Amino acid sequence: MSRRRFKPQIDHNSEFELDLAPLLAVMVKLVPVLLVSSAFVQMMIIETELPQVVQQAIAKEEKKEKPTVVTLDIDRETGVKVTTNKNGKETVRSVAMVNKTDFNFSGVKEVLIQVKQENPEVFKIEFNPAANVPYKEIVKMMDTVRKSNDNKIQFPVTDEKTGTTTQTDFMFPEVQFSNVTDG
Repeated sequence: MSRRRFKPQIDHNSEFELDLAPLLAVMVKLVPVLLVSSAFVQMMIIETELPQVVQQAIAKEEKKEKPTVVTLDIDRETGVKVTTNKNGKETVRSVAMVNKTDFNFSGVKEVLIQVKQENPEVFKIEFNPAANVPYKEIVKMMDTVRKSNDNKIQFPVTDEKTGTTTQTDFMFPEVQFSNVTDG
């Protein structure tokens, strides 16, 4: 007996109907889930406002023709350099690295507390991080300069409307990057 091979004949020109119903069912269920989850994402954002007195002080300082500028140069090799430019006079303070690998955040905070005590009207600081500084270190430095985090260390702020002086623990809550156009 010889076996013959059965070869099915396939017609490549035949038409078939594409059923999109399962795809549409998935989309109909997926869209509400995405909308509901996006609503929860918006509720998770926590916005903290600065006290009104601090906002007024920031606006007043920005209106000055020659405001006091505090700059923070951050480099993994040389450490942190705090520069204060007030009325054309420049003061530079340096904070060395710890073990040549880590930033001295407590030393930076001490220097910035001195700068803030000398310039209580300034709430803005310019960051100038080098390319060798990791993002997490920049964020940690931003947290360091924002507040004194010590209830004993407060800075005077004068309310424009009432003329009263209040105390705040905010040092430099407004961070501006001065080297964003660098390559």
